[in-house]
Amino acid sequence: MAMNQIAVRVSMLEGPWSAYKGLADGLRCEGLQVMSVSRDVRALLDSLGTDPPQVAVLDVEADGETAEGCSVTEGISLLREARKRRLEVRMLMVSAVSAPEIISQCFDEGASGYLFRVGLGVGAVVSAIQGLVKGERLFPVQLLRNDFEQPPAVAQPASVLSSLTQREREVLAYVAGGADNLKIAAHLQIAERTVKSHVTQLYRKLGAENRTQLALRACHLGVRPPPDL
Repeated sequence: MAMNQIAVRVSMLEGPWSAYKGLADGLRCEGLQVMSVSRDVRALLDSLGTDPPQVAVLDVEADGETAEGCSVTEGISLLREARKRRLEVRMLMVSAVSAPEIISQCFDEGASGYLFRVGLGVGAVVSAIQGLVKGERLFPVQLLRNDFEQPPAVAQPASVLSSLTQREREVLAYVAGGADNLKIAAHLQIAERTVKSHVTQLYRKLGAENRTQLALRACHLGVRPPPDL
């Protein structure tokens, strides 16, 4: 790492997989600053508020497989609480759970990225963290594939975007960047209930069933997050 390059700050919710892989040490060897490693959701959440990293890596297990580590439901609860506290931390989920509805819920609750653990190495986690720091969102390939296999019943991108109002296009860009309604309202200086109304219209016009699917639709249409996110 160059002398003038500041190391990316990372905290971890460690599970059996990341402990076995020696993920924390692997991230340090790649030049990242691992600020804390915890196996307790509450302890990690408190540390995010007092000394926030740029990215938190959450290694979670499927529900019912949690003799050690934290369950995906606990991870989702952590995401929800972090969002309520308005913590400016990018959340990267790492799990073997592949159910689309669970992955979508993670993004709906504030995850910035999701990685499947099967065949995953330290290098891929490092690349994901670096992408999140740049403001990117990381959808798992399987979720993207599902969306392409079941495309929305909408017209060509230019036609779709032209059917949206200017404000709806602005809201869609923030949704594509992972912003929740409260953050969108603050950026656009409008009421949160107005944002909810725009999002509802976007669901209808783009054929999306949830917020994650809406963000995927935006990506397919070439919509990019605004620079102020």
